[in-house]
Amino acid sequence: MARLVATADTVTVTLSALEKIAALHGDVSVPRAALVAVRTVPDGSSEIHGLRMPGTGLPGVIMAGTWRANRRITFAVCHGRRRAVVLELTGQRYDRIVVTVDHPEQAAASLT
Repeated sequence: MARLVATADTVTVTLSALEKIAALHGDVSVPRAALVAVRTVPDGSSEIHGLRMPGTGLPGVIMAGTWRANRRITFAVCHGRRRAVVLELTGQRYDRIVVTVDHPEQAAASLT
């Protein structure tokens, strides 16, 4: 399961080896200053829209990788229809990061 690791300067989405394969991507780090908003949602998969390029998409099972829709780019690692953390970003490669993590409320609180 992915983890959100926050330091004073950065937020990193740390992926497991299988998640890296599914997402066709490594860990993702962004500056804390790029965070516009942090929220939790009851179903991370419902936050993912557009075309998957590249990654793995089996709705209800796993959605991992990059999605592009309406000039917005989302990086996501969501397992099933579980609670997730959504990071809204500015000035970064990704406009949003959506990730299912253990204890999403606690993870989101650590970022605000």
